[in-house]
Amino acid sequence: MRAAVTVGPRVIEVIERAEPPPPPEGRTLIRVETVGICGSDLHFYTGEMGARHAKLLPRVQGHEFSAVVEVVDPAGSRFEVGDRVAVWPVTGCGHCRSCTTARPNVCSELDLIGVHHDGGLQDLVLVDTTNVVAAEDLGPAQTALVEPVSIAIHTVARAAVRPGEQVVVFGAGPIGFATAIAARERGGRVTLVDPVASRRELVGRAGFEARGPDPASLAELRGGGHGPHTIIDTSGRPEVLQIALDLAANGGRVVVVGLTAASAPVCSGTLPHKELDVLGVSCCVADEFAAAVELVRAHRGLFDTFVSHTFPLAQVNDAFELLEQDPQTAYKVLIDLQ
Repeated sequence: MRAAVTVGPRVIEVIERAEPPPPPEGRTLIRVETVGICGSDLHFYTGEMGARHAKLLPRVQGHEFSAVVEVVDPAGSRFEVGDRVAVWPVTGCGHCRSCTTARPNVCSELDLIGVHHDGGLQDLVLVDTTNVVAAEDLGPAQTALVEPVSIAIHTVARAAVRPGEQVVVFGAGPIGFATAIAARERGGRVTLVDPVASRRELVGRAGFEARGPDPASLAELRGGGHGPHTIIDTSGRPEVLQIALDLAANGGRVVVVGLTAASAPVCSGTLPHKELDVLGVSCCVADEFAAAVELVRAHRGLFDTFVSHTFPLAQVNDAFELLEQDPQTAYKVLIDLQ
């Protein structure tokens, strides 16, 4: 079978390797259809995540993917051969404090498909049956979007978005756009902030207010000096944190989603002065992944607009290069294995 193996910074080799063995009890063999590339995949590809991730190479990346069941779990499950599925990519150890408090997504020994073991950029993958979620009537591309949408579901839950609340989302990329949809679903009044005009236009067509990050636009968001209730940063730009802290209303919430290994100065005194809640977001938990399937199903036409490019597996390096070099054009890039 084919497998795209990241062997070093900016180098992926498409090779032939042996197929997995038949699944043991508790596991399902799936055939991958479509894989999404996200910002964390790009960071892994470029080596920006540092030595901790470099030691995980070589690795088959891909944690956002659609698949069909190839061989069912011999212990039995609800799935049949040919069923389309999404895969929750998170496995916790089951015994650390995080796992025993229903937060396996931040397990101290977290195992993430496509990072800690080989992921979806290959024809066949063995996965835990408990992580397989029915996608039913969704198409392959829509199913590949379930994982990033699950991050949005987790984000608005962490942010505790309430009806009528003003929510400002920094970053109108796929995670920011999905977060805006999820926040609107909870009744939030959402504005997105992004420097890229094409991204503002895309979310604007979905009915969202979109602004550039210029000081005048941000000043208007303060709403007479009170500021928004909730600020969500999906940009991955460290300097946005202080901007968010300054913008947030007293007693407000700032939620950081975007990953970066960089740092920027922050005035810590802003937190006690305003009594702000500052929260981080990692992967979702199982019920949120299932909820993401439902959100994609409810707004499938809107999520279809996310996909800007689709590449065959043989051109996987081109896909990553496009994401790195032309973020204004590349929005959601998919790899088609069919």
